Amino acid sequence: MGLFLRLLGTTTGNLALTLGARGGLFLAGGILPAIGAEAVAASAFHERLVAKGRFRGYLDAIPVHLIHHPDTAALLGLRAWLDDLREEQP
Repeated sequence: MGLFLRLLGTTTGNLALTLGARGGLFLAGGILPAIGAEAVAASAFHERLVAKGRFRGYLDAIPVHLIHHPDTAALLGLRAWLDDLREEQP
């Protein structure tokens, strides 16, 4: 499990740099919900995520979220988007 989480951290960090992520990284699906946020936090995941030399500060500022209910994630995102639109309306 430790090896999996280290590899996930490395890959996630690479993708965040490649895609220019700033608003957050959202991890969902597979075995992550079964592993749990505590186990991910206790692993070397975050250290491998930010281990990118001079880009460490950039990656360290990106929040990481574990989606526990992937079946409703799209609906929650849509609701947040609609809430933002409603706040922008005069």
